[in-house]
Amino acid sequence: MILHNKFLKTQKYLNMKKIKKIYLLMLGALVLTYSCDLVGPIDEIEPFYKLTEENIFSDATKCEASLNGVYAAWRGTGIASYTSSTLMLSGNYEPLAPGASGSDLFENMADMEDYYLGVYYSDYYDMIQRANFLIEGMQSDLVIPGLSDERRVEIEAEARLHRAFAHFFLLRNFGQFYDQTSELGIVLRSEPVRKATDYPRSTVEQAYDLILSDIDYAIDNAPIFAESGFLTSWAAKALKAKVLLYTTDWEEAATLALEVINSGVYELKTDFRDLYAEGYKSMEVIFSPISIAINSYVPYTGSSYNNPGQLLKAIADLSVGGPSDGDILMGTGYDPRFAYAHAALMLPLGVYNNKYPFQKVDGEQTNSHFVLRLGEMYLIYAEAQARLAAGTNVDAGALQKLNDIRNRAGLLDLSPATKAELLEAIRIEKTLELFGEFNEPWFDMVRYHILGDINISDIRPNITSNDQLILPFPVKALSGNGALLQNPGYLSF
Repeated sequence: MILHNKFLKTQKYLNMKKIKKIYLLMLGALVLTYSCDLVGPIDEIEPFYKLTEENIFSDATKCEASLNGVYAAWRGTGIASYTSSTLMLSGNYEPLAPGASGSDLFENMADMEDYYLGVYYSDYYDMIQRANFLIEGMQSDLVIPGLSDERRVEIEAEARLHRAFAHFFLLRNFGQFYDQTSELGIVLRSEPVRKATDYPRSTVEQAYDLILSDIDYAIDNAPIFAESGFLTSWAAKALKAKVLLYTTDWEEAATLALEVINSGVYELKTDFRDLYAEGYKSMEVIFSPISIAINSYVPYTGSSYNNPGQLLKAIADLSVGGPSDGDILMGTGYDPRFAYAHAALMLPLGVYNNKYPFQKVDGEQTNSHFVLRLGEMYLIYAEAQARLAAGTNVDAGALQKLNDIRNRAGLLDLSPATKAELLEAIRIEKTLELFGEFNEPWFDMVRYHILGDINISDIRPNITSNDQLILPFPVKALSGNGALLQNPGYLSF
């Protein structure tokens, strides 16, 4: 059993056990339109005021504002802050000092008492609650002046795609996402919460069913094109390719990834540096939430306040030249992507990670997570296609997409001799391409471990049990939902 020194130390846990429900405040229609401060239990969100379809969806403008409120949920403090901390699970990043924020994750002994873990969890349910109100309104018989039937369906599709993203990210953090037969899924929300109720977690299969159902609706009904920062049917296809990679549906994952690559909607930048300089507006970005801040502070995202870990530095060092010839100050001898992001003497003043170059507010743009981008589609295609190859054969199409990403970084082609070597090369390349972004390298490590391609303990020796592959539910989630059972290996209270 995973024990953490802070677990159950004080009397407050005894007090918390007496709490049956703590209601989360939602201030009128602001629940749907702007970001709000949430307190209390986490996967139940109770409206403070009685909301009606008539006053929320009285015209097209309010419907669009409600949809903007779903997008705004991505800027929640927990998503920004705790996503940065989870980068340490893989060992690719490490705390600034022993005992500093994120140390528990670096040790793969996540602390269920961590404040930001709770906010991270609640931010996704906030997004789901906003989406569910909007979905319900679009599905209702209410006549909405100025809103065409076509746009009404599109709004529902965008909201359902947000819900799919949120459920998927909750599942891969808090559920046994790697085992479709597992009972340990997550608490699903397919309609707005209006009263305090204990809800048990779903199975993993049920979670994937809802996620894929929402994605398929978005593929069929979301806008084909949209401005930067907004979701489209192409984004839905990209997310489905990613989800199917997790469910081991290699053939459809490869097909969808290739469709996105060949769509002409997105553009693989010839110089990877341009991607980060352009931010969420880049033509390579499939989805990155709009990060405009007007008279407000939007914090750094990504790995701004974490050090690159020894594991990432070793991988980046081995990518170019010898295994120990890298100069961390100048970046020479390291993979160009790592050097661009982390060579200390080459970074602009005040920038901690050059993947996130905007210092607070730079004109109209601040930093924003890259949730999906085209470079990842190349590597999803490469892995899925590689796994489809018979025996130990190396699939030529998979290898070509891998080398396309390497060439874009200024690196030479690889020529792996076996399927196993190709799969490992893809995993390493994905680490070098996506480090410091939305934590994909960690989930790749987990998937490869479960599939038998690697032994995760060889890479992260402090992982001694599969229980450590997912996070614990935060204290506030357990105290507010009596039907929610803690994940194996973590203490309940």
